[in-house]
Amino acid sequence: MKFLVVGCGLTGAVISRHLADAGHYITIIDQRSHIAGNCHTERDRNTGIMEHVYGPHIFHTSDEWYGNISINMVK
Repeated sequence: MKFLVVGCGLTGAVISRHLADAGHYITIIDQRSHIAGNCHTERDRNTGIMEHVYGPHIFHTSDEWYGNISINMVK
């Protein structure tokens, strides 16, 4: 079966891989020249260290449940 995946951020990349591993033909369209969206990392040319290109991200929500999870994870 053929699939068109529009957007190859984290979800698109994972779904594409699973579909390809299952024997399907995948075409991916994304506005960026790399996969993984904002999770994309690249190796620094000078140090060889992998760096997070787009920096850290904040999960915005007013839901207390998510806020409590975050606080409990760092305690």
